[in-house]
Amino acid sequence: MSFKKRINIIPPFFKRGLGGFINSNIVNTPCLSARLPARQGRQAASLLHRGKFLLIFLILIVSCINPYKNLLRKELTKPEVKNIPYTLPYSEKALIYKTNISFYKNDIGGLLIIKKIEESVYRIALTTQFGLKIFDFELNHGKLKVEYCVEYLNKKVILNTFETDFNLLLMQNEFDNAISFKDLDKNQNIWLFKSGKFNYRYFLDLNSNEIVNISYHKRNSKKISVGLYAYRGEIPGEIKLEHHNIKLKMDLKLIQ
Repeated sequence: MSFKKRINIIPPFFKRGLGGFINSNIVNTPCLSARLPARQGRQAASLLHRGKFLLIFLILIVSCINPYKNLLRKELTKPEVKNIPYTLPYSEKALIYKTNISFYKNDIGGLLIIKKIEESVYRIALTTQFGLKIFDFELNHGKLKVEYCVEYLNKKVILNTFETDFNLLLMQNEFDNAISFKDLDKNQNIWLFKSGKFNYRYFLDLNSNEIVNISYHKRNSKKISVGLYAYRGEIPGEIKLEHHNIKLKMDLKLIQ
């Protein structure tokens, strides 16, 4: 991992705040303005405005809660960050996963091949079962370079999403600072990496010494979650990646 980079992700589809939604769709509806007597209408509008501000206040309170505030905490230096185990550690052979990508109503199946070329440089390719290439990327220090991509996937917003996903999975995101937490109740070690308004969290099960979960957040809103299961030695045998703000899932099963 390295420091100081902004991550490109798909912009959220909905940008209207709760206040705007409540004002336009509740307070100004005919049933509360035209159909009620003036006094009752004013009282109803007042109650709705109070409810709106209470709701916003509660959201702010909840969003400020730090789930790790009572855990053992340690700020990490750059050398200490290098000791964190990779989700997909170096292998002399390419890793091959049988892969299904579900993107809205489209399903893409094939073999995902991941090969580490050198430190922080990966070759990532997806082919059909018959060997036809779907995409071929180089991930170089967090930057996705397209060697080949079929036309229907070769869109900036989709490529940015792939860059975010593979950086998260291969732990190539850059960050401003890193913090380690130890949760003795759940027997977990948690690494939190912050980069501006984004943060990335990796959860290590201390019993198995395996990373079992990864999450990607914008502030406190979870955007991506990754589950890692059925390890074969140091390599996860199954990986399930899901976006929470768009309809995108990736299921990977190790075959080599």
